Amino acid sequence: MSTTSSGTQTPVIYQADPAVVQHLNGVRDSLHQSCKPYLNHKVQVQTLDGQMHEGTLAGMDSKNMYLVVTIATDMGRGYYNPYYKPYPGPGYPGPGYPYPGTVNSNVIMPLVLFELLTIALL
Repeated sequence: MSTTSSGTQTPVIYQADPAVVQHLNGVRDSLHQSCKPYLNHKVQVQTLDGQMHEGTLAGMDSKNMYLVVTIATDMGRGYYNPYYKPYPGPGYPGPGYPYPGTVNSNVIMPLVLFELLTIALL
């Protein structure tokens, strides 16, 4: 049971087994140590549900692996590249309206660490 700020008891619906928490922390640390030397390398990642992703390992934090993937520009609606600047700057609209040149098709895909099954170098 946990206590809220009003002093009432709220029922706990789920609490992770401490042994499972310790094991998951070990898995995360192992992933970090295994992948750290391969930052900026091309990899293929398979998730627990069987999805395959190919891209460049861009980084990791405590929850996610970040993979730079190339997508078809006509299928990129679900992806966001925070570094892509679609507007040419001063004098907009100008040549290349609405986008200056080709659309950047590289995006960063976060993958949840605990959903990864395999990571292989390409």
